[in-house]
Amino acid sequence: MLIAYIDEFGHQGPFIKPNHPKYGEHPIFGYAGYILPAANVRQLGGFFEFTKENLLSWEIEKAGVHPRRWEKKGASLLTTKNIELYGTEITPALNRIYYQMQKQGGHLFFYGQEKPLGPVSETHESSQERENHCLFQTIQRLGSYATSRNEQLLVIMDGTDAHNRERAVATLGKAIYSRSIPDTNSVIEVPIQADSKMYGTVQLADWTCALLSRLTHYHFASPSDFSWSVDLANTVWKNLRFTNNSIIWTNSDNHAYKCFPDKLRSATPFWQKRNSYEAKQQRKKERNRQLQQRVLDAASPEFKQKIKEIRSGRSTTTS
Repeated sequence: MLIAYIDEFGHQGPFIKPNHPKYGEHPIFGYAGYILPAANVRQLGGFFEFTKENLLSWEIEKAGVHPRRWEKKGASLLTTKNIELYGTEITPALNRIYYQMQKQGGHLFFYGQEKPLGPVSETHESSQERENHCLFQTIQRLGSYATSRNEQLLVIMDGTDAHNRERAVATLGKAIYSRSIPDTNSVIEVPIQADSKMYGTVQLADWTCALLSRLTHYHFASPSDFSWSVDLANTVWKNLRFTNNSIIWTNSDNHAYKCFPDKLRSATPFWQKRNSYEAKQQRKKERNRQLQQRVLDAASPEFKQKIKEIRSGRSTTTS
């Protein structure tokens, strides 16, 4: 059996641009984490707790609680300031954790959606609809991954928000037990909701989502303060593979141009590559249009008339 640990990354609310006074949080929303054989969960969870206790011993001691009952949120750990001041400690620690994940047969996973720009009144896409869609796609893709390996799958996610927990169960129960969605047949139950403070494995999913949040902000927003996330991801995830159905579904007009894991590893922002690609496609279309016009200009009057009739939907063919 496989166990998947997932959490949210990005931000579910509307987005317009970075530093917008109301809608400037994050251009992406989705779910991410990792999946590994159930038999290896204990080894990875124990290694994470051990590494966390050593990396953050001062903070744990200051909090005065048992290390296994203390949590450091990934968003608080992976800040630009922390990387500048403590990167030489954080990077090796993360590298050891993810190397252990790779040794235990783990794979990273993500599914995200680039949000349409604007408030709900313009996009007509609510935060709840976005969450439901992304969560459904996440479970379906994780189920497909498990099915392809002839395994059953249990999904565990952070459940500290009671409202979100109830909505998740209501949303996914219909999908998981539906015979019309075969990809979810390998999922044995709706996601188990676990308090991340109690489980290092769930905290590791949160840390994974935090790095992915920084990485996708850099690739989809400009300006972004998280250029360091590319080097960090390439360092700590270098030995890990993503599931083959991990993707950021973008707003590109060309539906073939999507953001897969390899593009997130690039130092060139995805938005920049996309702009270049779309500009190139536009130039290609313009050259083709000009070529067609030159051919038409050189054609006979009869041919021009025929083309005109075809474009207007009329035909001069007679019986």
